[in-house]
Amino acid sequence: MDDKMTVNAMKLFSYTPILFLFNGYWMLSNRQMFENIVNQIDYKTVEMSSSHWWGTLTDFDQATPMLIISMAFVVIVIMRIFFYSWMIKYGYTISSNEIDVDEDLPNFYEAIKLSDADWFVKENEYCKKQYSFAFANEESTGKLDAIGVPKKPIQGIAWYNLLANPSYVRAFNYITVSIEDREDYIVDDDSEEGNDCEQCDMVSILINLAYVKQSVAQKFEFGPGYSTKFGADVQEAILAEKMARDYNKKIN
Repeated sequence: MDDKMTVNAMKLFSYTPILFLFNGYWMLSNRQMFENIVNQIDYKTVEMSSSHWWGTLTDFDQATPMLIISMAFVVIVIMRIFFYSWMIKYGYTISSNEIDVDEDLPNFYEAIKLSDADWFVKENEYCKKQYSFAFANEESTGKLDAIGVPKKPIQGIAWYNLLANPSYVRAFNYITVSIEDREDYIVDDDSEEGNDCEQCDMVSILINLAYVKQSVAQKFEFGPGYSTKFGADVQEAILAEKMARDYNKKIN
């Protein structure tokens, strides 16, 4: 809901060059391609050696510059993690001052339109009540429930959720929970009342399946009356997880 995801992502992205550099070294030091070395095998079930050994690190070839850069980057990352305060003290960082950029933008929760907040809260509460799972925590929904009219509202789509995008809503023929008497707009293939919303709910469940317990998601099958069984399965998985956690506490 705020800048936490962006900040955490940028922290993780700072380590990706290490992976790419070492992967580049591995590719440039491919002995089959550059030295025509092939380790033949007698059976297809035997894994063929790539001829990459710790000893080959000392070979001076076209991949050596990439290895040097990779090792230097590892040293820099280690220094940043364990000796950052020392680096700041002796001026080995880009800047010792924290740059505060004031873009005159309001807090995320103060920029959400009431209609967007209402949609988000109702969709989350419906999933929680009907299917026993939620895609947002109570802290976020509580803040959205208490927002006022924004002075600088976010334009366009405020959420990453696909169903917040009208284009996807139309493509999936999805009737949002915020629409009053939504079941009257949904036509299914049976005359039974009470399960009309299952047709639309299927879209929401599949999009938010990552928030469901893995054991429930693996055995989920779409069929008439699935809504009752799905919620019960989620409750059962939560109870089993709680019992396992309590048991581990006792034996430890």
